[in-house]
Amino acid sequence: MAFKHFVRDSWLTASYYTGLSQLYHALIGRKQGVVSYHNVLPISTLPPFDTYNVDVTAAVFDKQLTFLKKHFRVLPIQELENPQAQGLFLTVDDGMLNNYEILAPILEKHQLSALFAICPAMIDGELPHIWRDHLFLLLQQAQGQDFFLPLNQYQQPFYMTQDLRNLNNLTRELKKYIYQHQIEDIYGLVREICGKNGWGYTQVMHDPLRYQFMNWGQIRDLTKRGHRIASHTMTHRVLKFLSEEQKRYELVESKKRLEKQLNASVDILVYPYGSMAEIDDATVSAVKEAGYQTALMNVQHHSLSTPHLTLPRFAFPPIADAPHLHAIVSGYKFLFR
Repeated sequence: MAFKHFVRDSWLTASYYTGLSQLYHALIGRKQGVVSYHNVLPISTLPPFDTYNVDVTAAVFDKQLTFLKKHFRVLPIQELENPQAQGLFLTVDDGMLNNYEILAPILEKHQLSALFAICPAMIDGELPHIWRDHLFLLLQQAQGQDFFLPLNQYQQPFYMTQDLRNLNNLTRELKKYIYQHQIEDIYGLVREICGKNGWGYTQVMHDPLRYQFMNWGQIRDLTKRGHRIASHTMTHRVLKFLSEEQKRYELVESKKRLEKQLNASVDILVYPYGSMAEIDDATVSAVKEAGYQTALMNVQHHSLSTPHLTLPRFAFPPIADAPHLHAIVSGYKFLFR
């Protein structure tokens, strides 16, 4: 695998500095794209194992924006619905405190605007954490002790060492279990895990910039600075796993609550997770019925219909390497896939 990555990176570097990837972009490359971000953190390096691969350091984020402005057009987020617009749009998911304290000031420094995807139930404190973060934090808190999980029907205890690889692997195993069983009441499962282990179903005290949400005042301030707000559903569950009734709750109630808090129309949805594993035609139909005009996924390509409700996005790895970033934005990296 290491050799494969070495060959790929060498190819991308050579293509960039010989102008091949730039030529590809000019002729047939991506003309419009949406970049997905989550958390921008004021640390020098990321932890060695980022479970969900959604974090980036503030320094790298700043360099990525500098790169995007130099090589591509980064468009005002107000033009997102314009099918003729050629350039890039920036989006930010989940609404964590770092979005306001760290990420937004860097955007302002570069005079750029973004779409922030918000889960109203999280902002209102109805749940302690997004379920996937909660599972990670619970396992991290359990290091050095026995605990029980549904992976083996709570029959045999697990033991968490101090090795972060074990923490990440076990968190991913739990996510795999949830997807395999297509669990609708995911927060009920988290409560059950807490109950089986005598843990309180409360917010786990940790880095507030990474795991605490913005408040409504901060979200409204983002709109005053030229940014936009989108629905990210009420509670960040996997829409594909939900009943029709629960889909409607996640989509309709989120839209309603955002519009009440912002005193403005909210007709953009950012799907949680956003791949074909979480979205199907029934989900897209529910989005349309809920009144959304635009919806964004987290894929390069897909087989779903209704293009304006399944707009693709892409994310960057947490690097500032120009050849690699250019290959992603232009689409050159995916030429031979």
